[in-house]
Amino acid sequence: MKEKENSRIEKEFYPALGTPIHLDGTLVKESFGRQIELMISSGAKGALCMGSMGNMASIRNSEYPGVAKYACDVVRQRIPLLVGVMDCSISRVLDRIDSLKELKIDGVVATVPFYSPLKPNEIVAFFSELAKKSKFPVYMYDLPGVTQSPISVSQLETLINEKNLAGLKTGNLNLIMELYRNKLMSGKDFSVYYSNLDLFDVAIKSGIGKNLDGMFTCTPYNSRKTYAEKSSEIELIKSLNNILKLRNLFLKENVLAAYSYAMELLKCPGNYHADYALPISGELKEEIVDLMKNIHEI
Repeated sequence: MKEKENSRIEKEFYPALGTPIHLDGTLVKESFGRQIELMISSGAKGALCMGSMGNMASIRNSEYPGVAKYACDVVRQRIPLLVGVMDCSISRVLDRIDSLKELKIDGVVATVPFYSPLKPNEIVAFFSELAKKSKFPVYMYDLPGVTQSPISVSQLETLINEKNLAGLKTGNLNLIMELYRNKLMSGKDFSVYYSNLDLFDVAIKSGIGKNLDGMFTCTPYNSRKTYAEKSSEIELIKSLNNILKLRNLFLKENVLAAYSYAMELLKCPGNYHADYALPISGELKEEIVDLMKNIHEI
């Protein structure tokens, strides 16, 4: 029996960039630039700067606009670039957006405020007001594990009609399927990015081919193999499993501290974790080296 080919199925990967910083909280520019180039050369169709993998909530306010500007300078409009603007009120998010006003970016990404849970009508009010006041297209980021406030299809029925709301990033596959079943995106310029790494193969088979995750940045070889236009289903699953193996290894200790070490092995050094995070153990470092060699990343 011939292997099923995925060449006719749309599948694209969008890395959530990690943010390498020095001990003083400033950007490690050379490392950041190399990471971006690795992603572009591996076939990324766009990128998110300073999302949750980019540790946006821990980046110094004084450094925040400079990180976004440097990403713009490296990308040079070769791929779409989105920038995270998450914060705890509309006014604070708008302050972040204002600090980006001179940049050539393709949109901003915002969760709902994450200090305390929001009621459903408050979620609608938050994104509606943000869409009206933002200079850039706004992409909603559904991150209930952090925000305590999931975005639902009933809210999207209202929000999807806001002209400046350009898309949704979510790890909720059922939510995306509800959007399709109810034809809420018909005739609208609205993009959906799926972000549950564990089910990317299922999503692709379901026709949900825009996948966004931070693990792509530390697995450029396997990301390229997974999303190559002519990769077979077997190749896709094998490469995706390699990415999952590394992610699961990170989970043994602090995920972003382990990620920092993996990025160092890719010659993209820096602290990608919060400044209070503890270093990973020597044993885990050895396991990361062994696995990254085994899956052909180093």
